[in-house]
Amino acid sequence: MTIKPFIIPIICFLIGMALTSIGALFKIIHFEIGSLTGNVLLSLATGFKLLAIILAIIKLLVIYKEK
Repeated sequence: MTIKPFIIPIICFLIGMALTSIGALFKIIHFEIGSLTGNVLLSLATGFKLLAIILAIIKLLVIYKEK
């Protein structure tokens, strides 16, 4: 099995990890840019990670059905 079908889920997960780090930093230093706060960034990060997991599961099911 190659990693090529999983590029989009991996990218979504990496974006989620980056947003988690930035959101945690925003919360630690109590920083905000307009309505962009640490809580908003952490929520977006969770959404990206869930999207990555769902996409990976869908890809795995499609690969399983093809065999």
